[in-house]
Amino acid sequence: MSVMDKGLKLSRSLFEVNNETMMKIAELSAENFKKYLELNQSYVERLPEVRDVSTFVELQRDYGQNLWEGVQSDVKARTDIVREAVETTGSLVREVFTEASEDVKQKAENVAEAVAA
Repeated sequence: MSVMDKGLKLSRSLFEVNNETMMKIAELSAENFKKYLELNQSYVERLPEVRDVSTFVELQRDYGQNLWEGVQSDVKARTDIVREAVETTGSLVREVFTEASEDVKQKAENVAEAVAA
């Protein structure tokens, strides 16, 4: 495979990794948007039950806790998606450079043998 073909193959693979990563992040964003809407709707539905300050504080605490847990989960999921993409990209790039270094080594050996003969 020529250097040009290897470069094109790497570019295509990197594009696919990027596209897949962006699709996963978009899906996660849509899921989280829906969760946050449901959380807010639940909060608003429970507001009429509030009759005193302590009930309001408890409701607010529950809302804040649920929101914080959702944000933490979202950040972890996004981190996992990006980590996977970085690992895949690194693997693809290492593979290309390993192949290239093996090609250079083989050509150097061929030249050395030709000179020795």
